Amino acid sequence: MSMLATGVRYTTNLTSMVARQDGVLAAALVGSQFVASEAAKLPRFARMTLASNGVRTAHPPLTSERIVANLRGLGLEMRPYRIDVPAFHAHLASVRYPKWYAAGSIDEGGNREEKLLEYFVSLDLLEPRREDVIIDVASEWSIFPEVVRKLTGATVYQQDLIYPPGVHGYRIGGSAADLPIPDEFADMLVLHNAFEHFEGTADSDFIREAWRVLRPGGVLCILPLFMSERFSVMSDPLMDRRGVTWDAGAEVVEIPWWHNRFGRLYDAEALQSRVLAPGAAFDQLVYQVVNPYEVHPSVCMHFILVLYKPKR
Repeated sequence: MSMLATGVRYTTNLTSMVARQDGVLAAALVGSQFVASEAAKLPRFARMTLASNGVRTAHPPLTSERIVANLRGLGLEMRPYRIDVPAFHAHLASVRYPKWYAAGSIDEGGNREEKLLEYFVSLDLLEPRREDVIIDVASEWSIFPEVVRKLTGATVYQQDLIYPPGVHGYRIGGSAADLPIPDEFADMLVLHNAFEHFEGTADSDFIREAWRVLRPGGVLCILPLFMSERFSVMSDPLMDRRGVTWDAGAEVVEIPWWHNRFGRLYDAEALQSRVLAPGAAFDQLVYQVVNPYEVHPSVCMHFILVLYKPKR
């Protein structure tokens, strides 16, 4: 029953967000496609359960003393980041996010606290101003661009593969690793729980592309930066995984009903080769979030990567 209730909340949020941005007809289409895709997974899940005598998963740890030590071993600048929990709750009360955003509370099977914390922290770190141009990368139907516009008056673009190719108003369609925009177009690029889904070499390619599209003094913020003790790829075996390029040397962890076909967890070596080396021209900073569990015991934002393009 709880999985069904979570599905209903997710569908409600999905359709409301699409309707908010693209209208009722688009919302009905997206919602019906989602429900149909979920129903189509049930026979596959049943076969998988029977074949394996029960599906078991082992989610890799996302933080540990070893992970922190390995990060420090890269010679990175690392700083502690403490969430201002009262300020976070004040932000929620002020903005009044939709009740079922991100399928509701973590306690109810959703991810609301995690998503809204990401928005709050990125706003805190970036401190956007009215004159800034910001791109919310892999935005899909996120409410974040709307919130930033209302709070700051900044110009906010939304980028995603699901949008039509090219620039249409404030939407940028196509790959984040090959943005159809001029050099030095933006002051800030931000990714909320998105960078880990960049398949193949798109993570490295995006870092190089970020250097091109950011103005001098610009900043790229990736949160969470998902780390683990072992280089891993999480994947939902119920998803259509045709065409996935699996990272060489990465352990694949299968988690049914995760709703993502690919999610990369870096170890220190993979982070260095795939992200930090391609972004060597940036000033690089990793924040270690010291009190995420004060928001909720299941919050998974332990590390944040911020890359600064030096001013001329």
